[in-house]
Amino acid sequence: MTQTGFIASSMIALVLLNTNSSFALLRAGASSRIITPQSPAYLAGLRNNRLSQGVHDDLFARCLILDDGQTQVGFVSTDLIGLTSSAIAEIRNRAKLIGSSAENVIITATHQHSGPDTIGLWGKSESHSGVDPSYIDFLYNQIVSVIKDAKENLEPAEISFGASQIEESDRVSRNAREPDLIDRNLGVIKVDRNNGETIATIVNFTAHPEVMWSDSLLLTAEYPGVVYRECDEKIGGITLFINGALGGMITTSNQFNTFEEVERIGGIIAQKAIEAAELAEKQVNPKIQHSFELLEIPLENQNFQTLMDLGILPKEMPINGNIHTEVHLIEIGNAQIATFPGEVLPKLGFRVKNNMTSDYNFILGLANDELGYILAAEDYEKELYKYEKSMSIGSQAGSITTNALLGLLRK
Repeated sequence: MTQTGFIASSMIALVLLNTNSSFALLRAGASSRIITPQSPAYLAGLRNNRLSQGVHDDLFARCLILDDGQTQVGFVSTDLIGLTSSAIAEIRNRAKLIGSSAENVIITATHQHSGPDTIGLWGKSESHSGVDPSYIDFLYNQIVSVIKDAKENLEPAEISFGASQIEESDRVSRNAREPDLIDRNLGVIKVDRNNGETIATIVNFTAHPEVMWSDSLLLTAEYPGVVYRECDEKIGGITLFINGALGGMITTSNQFNTFEEVERIGGIIAQKAIEAAELAEKQVNPKIQHSFELLEIPLENQNFQTLMDLGILPKEMPINGNIHTEVHLIEIGNAQIATFPGEVLPKLGFRVKNNMTSDYNFILGLANDELGYILAAEDYEKELYKYEKSMSIGSQAGSITTNALLGLLRK
């Protein structure tokens, strides 16, 4: 072999070695824990005094941890109405106590309306909290455990991204306020072992899980539960469902409030996710970048303040009159993932998505907080959004969170 040939062969070998070693740096771990209440619970959403009378299907906390050797991030989906920042802080504290960490974990809620009250608004009456302290203790411990389990399960992995569309004709989701303003994109993050077996799949789609209505008294994960079952079976691994910009009012497109409709809608979402996973684009040498902003948002909603003073809502209020919250931007390979701390309206979701530069873009709602509806400033006083205004902390929530995410994207 000539010297030139030897050098060329050596360079190729070095490139292959570096590529393989970089590729092997990505590790992933996943875990799942049941969080179904073991005793009757006040169901969150729709109306007060909905005390559960049984279990249709289990509720879950499901976790995926990703680590590229330098940066570790995690995602947790929970079948809950929401978790406030005080709940997130307590979960982080409990994780530290058992030698783990939840600081870089995005904890989300599917915002389904047939699970236990974890906020306080849906008790026996408007003046009684629906939160059961014993259940909350169990819940927080289960979330901490699912994070710890996933971290302990880290193994070499590959990551792929996929996308699909669920059309209006599929009768899955609709905007009850502005019919043409809706994100019908379904995104998939698929993580596999190096032998091709699936570790976990994140399904990101947008619609309130509220097929079952106020007369239903059964605990259920709603349509995300169907997504878990179908995708776990057909893709393998552990499936997480994370909602998107579902505020004002992205709901399900169902004619009847029945479990048959839950199965139909969940089945369509699952099938689209399976198809997207099959065509997902594998990332080569993916690196993880994670940035975030801690925010203060003025609390303008005096009804919320009154409920905090009465102990019905968690006391999120610091002495300077602002609510503390956070937004995150996670970049992995050719994907960007932005988080909002509540039920962000689609206009703001699109505002962030349209400024993303990757091929695969994800908006995660109800992430590390539940601030209620997050409206665009120009929509806050509109009669159309009177209900959303009543369930929002204030007019500045939309601009502060959105501008912070746009700032992270510019950086």
